[in-house]
Amino acid sequence: MDRKEFFRQGGRWAILSGIGLLSAFLAYNQKIETPENCSVAPQCKNCGKLNQCTLPQADKERKNGK
Repeated sequence: MDRKEFFRQGGRWAILSGIGLLSAFLAYNQKIETPENCSVAPQCKNCGKLNQCTLPQADKERKNGK
């Protein structure tokens, strides 16, 4: 491995590490939404995506509505 390749690979690893650390930080601070949380409408009755939604609360709402 020559010097140029060493710096290229070092840069790639630094970028990859930065992306990984940023993702972990955002997930830890709950900035990344998990599938259990709905960001469209807190109540499924008022949501236009109720028929296509796969979240557990939407399933409950569809079962209660029938």
